[in-house]
This record gives sequence, C-alpha cells and structure tokens, in this order.
Amino acid sequence: MTVCALEEARLSYDDVAVDIRKPDRSAEHLRVHPEGKVPALLVDNTPITENAAILVYLHSLAPHAALFPTTNDPFIHATHIADLVWISSTLHPAIRQVRMPMRFTDGDPSGVQNKGIEFATQFLERIERRLIGQPWWYGANWSIVDVYISWAITTGASSGSLPMERFPKIKSHLERVRSRSSFERAITRQRLSQEKFGIEFPDEWKTI
Repeated sequence: MTVCALEEARLSYDDVAVDIRKPDRSAEHLRVHPEGKVPALLVDNTPITENAAILVYLHSLAPHAALFPTTNDPFIHATHIADLVWISSTLHPAIRQVRMPMRFTDGDPSGVQNKGIEFATQFLERIERRLIGQPWWYGANWSIVDVYISWAITTGASSGSLPMERFPKIKSHLERVRSRSSFERAITRQRLSQEKFGIEFPDEWKTI
C-alpha cells in the first residue's frame, strides 16, 4: 500500500526490500521499525510505522492524489479513517490467521486458520455487498482503501482456503485495482528491488 500510495502521489522515494520470512532482523531494520515489521516510512531520518498512519500522512503531503475522497467535513473524514483502521485492525489480522496461522500458536495451527477463514469470509461478505452497483469502495472514485482491501484479499486467497467463487464483485474489484497505472508501477518497482537484494518471495513480498 505504501509504495502504491507513493506512486499514485508521484512522490520521490527510495525503497528497501525485506524478507519478512526470516526470523532475524538487521540492526538497520530494527532502527526503522523496532518490531521488525513492514511497512515503515523514514521521513527526515524519523520513522513512521503502521499502514494507517503512513497512508494518512501521505494523503496530507499530496492531497491532489486523492488517496482518500476529498472532503472538508471532519465527520466524513473520520469515517474514511475508520474504514482504514477497520482493514488494518480487523480484516488484516483475520487474513494473517488464514495465510500464516502458525505465527499465532505453538501447537496445531488448523484451529487458528479455520477461525481466520470464518472471520475473513464474514468480512468478504461485507465487502461484496459494498461493491454492489459501484466499482470502488467509495463509489465512483478510487482510493488507497481499495488497494489495501485488494492486498488483504489477494494475500488470503493465495492460501487457497477462502471461498472466492462466492464473491464475483470482489474478483472484478481486484482486476480494477491491478489495472491502475500506479499499481503497475509499484509492482514493477518492488520486483526490481526484490531482484536487487536477491530476495525471493513466492506469493507475497513487501518493502520498507
């Protein structure tokens, strides 16, 4: 999401690829993100972490990019932030249970994954309903929320455990997100970074 937002806003940046599957983190990575996670955005040598915070900050830097719908109404703006936080605090963790259940337990991960599938399917039903009669989360206009939703669903679907055949609106939405030029540029840039650092991710990879 961060790279796509930077590309959409046409902001200059340097990216560093991180293999999130490796348990050990470099001292440089931990300096940028003390939890050893991604993403993180270094601004004037000071890091900003967490997707929601980074995306809101980038929106403030480049309002012309309309990462969120333009509004002067503080209540409507708050609803946009609520959507973003819902994805990061509710949808995203459920997807992690589906995709990487072993990170949530030292025992049999099947129960964790099954519960994640249950939660994620409920959330997919909500998203499917939202997309009826409109191409994007906010109606006629793309936003970075669409990219976050796309990333989460694609990550979960890569496990082969989600009933994606039940969600034709979501499938069409994923195709629209992927066809956007900023998304294509972000993918190209991240692949180049991946090759530069010799990192191989079969399905999923990220940058800081």
